[in-house]
Amino acid sequence: MKPLETTFLQSLRARFNQPGVIGLSISGSYSRGTQDEYSDVDLDIFVDELPEDDYSLQLFNGKLLSVKYMRLADEFDSLTKPQSAVWAVPGLRNKTILLDESGALAKLKQAALDFNWKPLQPAANEHAVNNLSGCAEEAHKIMSGLKTSNESKVLYAAWGMFKNLSFAALVQAGLMIESENRAFAILEEHFGKTHPAWTRAFRLSFGMDVESGVPAYKTRGMAALDLYEETALLFKDLINEKHREVIENTLQLISSFTKS
Repeated sequence: MKPLETTFLQSLRARFNQPGVIGLSISGSYSRGTQDEYSDVDLDIFVDELPEDDYSLQLFNGKLLSVKYMRLADEFDSLTKPQSAVWAVPGLRNKTILLDESGALAKLKQAALDFNWKPLQPAANEHAVNNLSGCAEEAHKIMSGLKTSNESKVLYAAWGMFKNLSFAALVQAGLMIESENRAFAILEEHFGKTHPAWTRAFRLSFGMDVESGVPAYKTRGMAALDLYEETALLFKDLINEKHREVIENTLQLISSFTKS
């Protein structure tokens, strides 16, 4: 697909360079050169103070335009937290800057290019274990729902388990997400060969794979419990005293439930 035409970019600058705007940039598929005929254009508008309506979808010169206002300070801050850095770093590195009279966006992009994951690893470990502990509630709900054949309860809790544990594993491993469209693929590429049991539970719990003759909610519920156990194995050397009792108790309950 062709990149955005110069006249289109000029029109964007003319339309969105308003008072209070620090800079403009394009992110997403058009900044990476991976767009297709269905891609929207992601326009980031940098400001000091967010407007009340800080996100919208618009049609602009025949293209779907995703308009997002963001505070420059927040974007710098995103590089200091592991759970946001995995998303922010690749996006900032690939940004196409359209307007940057002060040079602030160039400094932000350079900060992303200079980013070093190592100082964030302890916080990433804590984030991961905290999510594992927090998913004890989902595990209890899944077991209760499976016991009472409550499909809605199981599916909602399994979805929460999948989301929280998948991204806990991603953050702990320091995997950079260059595109949200590849988030699941990135996880499978990383864990597929070294942790096949985790990957199997990951796929079954979200419904990417199915088991013949078994109701989907039961498959996903049991797989989510497996995902909890397999994620606990991934994090076994990271679990601290703050979370140990909850995690170990949850593992014992899951073991008893699956054997009954």
